[in-house]
Formats: sequence, structure tokens, C-alpha cells
Amino acid sequence: MSLKNISNNNRRPEILAPAGSMESLYAAVNAGCDAVYMGGSMFGARAYADNPDNDSLLYAIDYCHLHGVKLYLTVNTLLKEEEIMDKLYNYMLPYYEAGLDAAIVQDTGVIYMLHQWFPGLALHASTQMTLVTGSGASMFKDYGITRIVPARELSLSELQQMRHDTDAEIEVFVHGALCYCYSGQCFFSSLLGGRSGNRGRCAQPCRLPYSVDFNGRKQNSYILSMKELCTLPYIDKLIETGADSFKIEGRMKSPSYTALATSLYRKYTDIYMHYGSEGYKKYISKHKTKFQDDIGQLAEVYNREGFTNGYLYGEMHNYSQKGSMLSSKRPKHGGVYTGEVLSTGKGVLKYRLDKDLNAQDVVEFRNAGMDTLYEYTISKDLKAGSIASAKFSRDCIINKGDKVYRTKNAAVLDSIKNQYLDKNKRVLVTGTFKAAAGDQACLYVEKDGIKAEACGGICQEAEKSAASKEAVERILRQTGNTDFEFCQLNIEMEGNLFLPVSMLKKLRREALAQLRDNITGNSRRKAEYTVPGINLYKCNSGNAPKDATYNKEPIYKASVTTMQQLTEVLKYQKIQEVYINTGLLDNKGISEALSLVQAQNRKCYIILPHIFRKPIWDYEKKMAAEGKGIYNYGWDGYVIRNIEGYAFIKDILGKPPESIITDTGLYTMNSPSCKFWENAGVTRHTVPFELEMPYIKHIAGDGMEAVVYTHIPLMVSAQCTLDNLSGCQKKTGREKQILIKDAKGREFIIVNYCKYCYSTVYQKIPLMALSCIKDLTSAGIRNFRYDFTIEDAEETSSVLSGMYRGQSHTGHYRKGVL
Repeated sequence: MSLKNISNNNRRPEILAPAGSMESLYAAVNAGCDAVYMGGSMFGARAYADNPDNDSLLYAIDYCHLHGVKLYLTVNTLLKEEEIMDKLYNYMLPYYEAGLDAAIVQDTGVIYMLHQWFPGLALHASTQMTLVTGSGASMFKDYGITRIVPARELSLSELQQMRHDTDAEIEVFVHGALCYCYSGQCFFSSLLGGRSGNRGRCAQPCRLPYSVDFNGRKQNSYILSMKELCTLPYIDKLIETGADSFKIEGRMKSPSYTALATSLYRKYTDIYMHYGSEGYKKYISKHKTKFQDDIGQLAEVYNREGFTNGYLYGEMHNYSQKGSMLSSKRPKHGGVYTGEVLSTGKGVLKYRLDKDLNAQDVVEFRNAGMDTLYEYTISKDLKAGSIASAKFSRDCIINKGDKVYRTKNAAVLDSIKNQYLDKNKRVLVTGTFKAAAGDQACLYVEKDGIKAEACGGICQEAEKSAASKEAVERILRQTGNTDFEFCQLNIEMEGNLFLPVSMLKKLRREALAQLRDNITGNSRRKAEYTVPGINLYKCNSGNAPKDATYNKEPIYKASVTTMQQLTEVLKYQKIQEVYINTGLLDNKGISEALSLVQAQNRKCYIILPHIFRKPIWDYEKKMAAEGKGIYNYGWDGYVIRNIEGYAFIKDILGKPPESIITDTGLYTMNSPSCKFWENAGVTRHTVPFELEMPYIKHIAGDGMEAVVYTHIPLMVSAQCTLDNLSGCQKKTGREKQILIKDAKGREFIIVNYCKYCYSTVYQKIPLMALSCIKDLTSAGIRNFRYDFTIEDAEETSSVLSGMYRGQSHTGHYRKGVL
């Protein structure tokens, strides 16, 4: 699809800034944002940010509304049963009543309950929900979802198609950190360290080094670390997709970062909206040097081996080399290249400067591997082209040719501080002061149609010196530590009046305080529920009598990825149902697999892809319409891994929702999430990998199944390690497992699924939870599944026969998760 100018009839996109602290919130407002997103003390995806406490968050809502800025609260984590049923309502109630503009959500149970409790609250579907098309948005239309934050992996044309397919607002990430994994599909931090990214506590294992064993060559690099996203050079194209909001990532970053990024995306968005498409291009051409300087300032504040434009121009199966998106040598702030070492000797080195340096700048010396060898703070200004010298520790090994990078630009930071951090923006108001002998003195103030007034004592004629208009205006304009400043103040006085300074200050204080209350009170509201109807929303499946499950025989199932695995699975009569994963099989193999299973009178289900992008959707839709698609083969049911899968089965294939099973990554973590799906007609689910044993009873029932063996997919990524190492192999049909190992010796297997253009990082040590079956049965589970992914025939047979003796773990069934 070609991009056309559909910039919402010249309605400018919202600039949405991160506020990981109150200081960052002030910086964002000062820099011109339209909205901020912020976490509170609970349930946000950045638990380690400097999030405000409850009173501070209430103040933040008022502060934003005073300045005409919206505040969106992040509630974008997965909640356990007691969190959602016992804590969420009381946590959200004061913010809702204070006028919270929206909540950003991931958990379908949270969506269900928030809309029940607070139907007037707008909800935004987080990027953690991994939405990649607009086709699934209709599922949320009855739940207050007004905005979709799509996966960051989408191209410009996919974003424009999403705009076409849904009436919901679309919020697009434009700057900041990128995850290697599709957001919401990562278990790396959770399984390795017990800190779940889905619960706001990611330990960022993607920023660690890994050794890669590929084609007999071993190398160490940050192979999972992505560069920082910067789309400022493509802001016109993003506006032309019809996106409603431009989101800047960075709640863990500094107020200086927030201020600069906000100000520049504000600046160039406004320039586009002023000049239009062609005028904007001419403007950028004319001001090219300044534009590059602005991008350079962004790099000075934070970058990782430079910037990437992400996936904006990366159509599926047609990416340029994805390795250019990796910060494979340095996972943290990379600084800006400044010069090169010319000579070293006896603790002193000389280096050539390619850029000016300023006093208090910090520079680093690095080798070819980007390892930091030495750093120091510049004591005086230095000019580009000059030769500088520096003393260094004798234990540092610095050689001629090593590079010099500036990691702190004091001048840039000072400029940001002076413009956006030292003094907060004032709210501009108009005012009129009226005074006449024998009448009360009154001050009337107004902001955007909201008015307030304060009146004092009766005005008296002056016996000596009368108050002048200039003196009265000067006193009233001294708004001091308030949020306000008069942009216009009219003084209307009749006669020679005695006006005490104390009275004027009191009028100013009372009028502005009343105006503040009127502005903030304008968005306040009362909740319809004083006590949440918790018992009304218990999941039906969670209320099934446990004895009913005790008395039923367990049902064993198996999913397979290869024909070798299927051959072994069919040798075991205890496997009553088989799921076919289509990632590595061609259509002929899928048809053959179905026939083999059904020939043995066993039920057979097809597993839809982890990520159901628009090109795959369109292809499968076309094939289904022609009766040639893999989903036309006569399956007993469908296992879905995303919202798009539900929409495809129900709306495109016309199959009943009762034929659908949700997989682990759709996170039925609590009973309200079951109720959400029950309302959509889906009653069969898979226990999420991050749900601990004590909580499974709340979702258990005949329709719930638990995975008791698999290599857990720690990441699903649009990146392709094989592509990054040797180029895309889709045309050659070469699909190869790649082994990587972390510093602790833990091994992981990466498999590329070229058909769907994603790769999966599997934990090499498998989940083996057969010992948990008794406890799972007691919790109310009777369906148990083996998920085969990277096993050969022998490994598959050893697992099914109970002869597997290798290393294993029981996942989170018996291990807590933060």
C-alpha cells in the first residue's frame, strides 16, 4: 500500500511523553507535550521507575489538567487473582474520581473489571497485547477500549492499514528503547530470574552478552540488544499514516531526555502541520543543518550505537539487513564519536578531536570492541581539529587508533536545564480588577472559559496617597509560587481609592486558588460503584466443583512441530488429541499430518502462528476463500496465540468461538480474564507459563489445560538471528537452530520460522512438570499437554515414555514470580 497524506484532516498527532518521575512530568509539560503516561505505586510495566505515591499521582493529574495536558495511568501488567479482585478497585478509585484521562492495560481481566467498575474511563490497549492489525479491535468495542498501541514491529504501510481497519485511535512509538521480543511475549527475565517483564520487573536479559555458536564459529556479542528508535527523520511519513498519538519511550530515563525528545517531536510535528507535506519537505531541505543538529542532540542525551528507524520500512519477508538494528557491541548509552587516539606513552595519551568539547564534558576511550578503557572529565573548552592530551591510569591498556566518545555533553544538558527544568511553565490567564468607592473590590480571572472571582472589603476614598493603576497591576501580577501568570490584566478603578496591599494580595491568592479548583474540578467525577461487585464477575469455570475433576480421567494432548515428532506421538495411545504447529511444515505436510491423526480417530487441532501479521492474514484469507487454505482442512478446533487469531477464526472462517482454545500467551491469569473470553464465546484455555500453582484454582475447570512438558519460548521476535549472522535464508529454505549461551553457561536455542517471518528463542532445558500433575488435578485441571518444539524423534519418544533423564525444571508452577 502506498502512503498517502491522510493526516486526520490536519489534526495534529498527540505528543505523548514518558513521566517516570514527577521531575520528568514537569519536564514533559514544560517541553510542550499533549499528554503524559505515568505509573503509580502498583501494576505498571516499569516497577523500578521513580513512580509517584498515591498523593503525588493525584497531584500529577491536577497539575496536568491545569496545563491542558492529559495523564494516562499505566495498569499494563498481568494481575494475580487477589490483586485484581481485592486491590485494583481501591487503587483505581481515587484516580478515576480525580479525572484520570485513560488507563493503559494489558490483562483482559483488568479490561473486563475496569470497564465494569468505571465505564466512563477510557482504556488503551497496551503494546503488551501484541496487536499487529486492526482486525481484532472489534473484540474490545464493548469494553471501553478507545485506543490501540500496536506492536513496535509494524511498517508504515501496516500502520496505515490498521488506521483503515479500525475506528479506535492508534498510538505509535516514535522514539526510545526497542525490545528484541514482541512486547508481551517475553518470558526471558521471568524464567531465568523470577522477575517478569509482564509484571513490570524485567531484568533486561536482552542487554547481556551471549556467545553464539554458528557454522563452527564462536563469537561473543550483545546479539539480543536493539538500538534506540529515532523516527524524527520520518515524522512526516508517520503523520501521513493517520496515527493519532506519537509515543516517546523512556520512563526509566532522565528528565533531560524527556524534555529534549518531547520538545523536538513537538517542534517538527507542528512544523509539518503548519506547512503541510510539500512545505515540510522544503522546510527540512532549507534547514537541513539545524535538523541534523537536533538529531545530534538526541544522540548526545541517549543512544545505543546510534539510532535505528526500526521496522518502518521493513515489510515482512523484505527487510533490509536486520543486524543494522542491533547494538551488538554496547547495550547502554553509546555517546557520540569525538576523535581518535594518536599516541600513548607513560600514562599520557594524545588524541585528535573531530568535534568541539566543552568544560565538564565526559569522554571515554574505547577499543574496537567498544569496551570502555578509560574516561575522564574535560577541564577546559577544546576545539575540533585540535590535539588534546590526557593522563590515564597505567593499568589501562589504550592503543593508537582507539576511539574517543563523548558520553556527557555539558552544554546540551545545561541548555535543556535552562529551558525546561529550572522553571516550570505557567498557566496563562486573563484577569480584570474592579474597584470603586463604596463597592467591593473584586478580581475576576479566566482560563479557557473557566472563571473564578474573589471580592474583598468595601473600597474607601484615599485620605492621602491614592493607589495607582500601575501599582495595583504590579502587585496583582506577582503570582509568585502559584501555577499562574497573567497574560492580560485589566485594571478598572473609579476615584481616588485606598487599596491596602494585603487586600490585593488576598484577592489574588483567593481568585487564583478558586480558578485552580475550578479547572481541576472540571474533570472530576463520581464512580458508579461504591463497593465493587466482586462476586458478580467470578469466572464460571473457576466455580466448577473440584470433586467433579477428581473423578474424571485425565486427558493427555500433544502439539508437534515436525513430522518426526508426530510419528512418535502417534505411537502412544494415551495421547488423545494432537495439535499441529504449522511453523515449519508446508501445506502438504500439514495435510498429511491431519490425515495421520484422524486416521487413528484422534482429534486434531491446528495452531495459529504466534504473530498474525497483515500479509499472512491477507494470504490465508485469500486461500480460505478459494477453499485451498490450511484452515479449510477439517480441523476439530483451533489454538490461537493472539487476538488476530480469534478474529480470523470467527470472522473470516466463520467458525464458532467454541472451537477455539487460547494458548499460554493470551494470559488467562485470573477469573475475570476467563469471563472476558467467555463473553466472546471461548471457554477453553491454557494455563499461562507465569501462573503459580496457588492461583491456578481460580481459573481451573473442564476447559482449562496445562502444559506439562515443553521448551518454553522465551522470546518471539521479528528479528532473525540467522539473517543477522549470514543473511536471509527464506529463499534457500535453510532453517537452522542456533545455539547461544549466556555468561552463566545457560544455553538457548533460536529457531527461525521463515513462513511467518519471526524467530523464537527457546530455553534449552525443558519444562518437565509431570510431577505437578497431582497438584494441578487438585487445583481443578484435567487436560495436560506435551508441547514439542525443537526435539528430534528420540527425544520426543523419551519424554512420552517417561524415560527422559536430562535436566529439566517445573517453571513457575512451583517457583514464584515477581
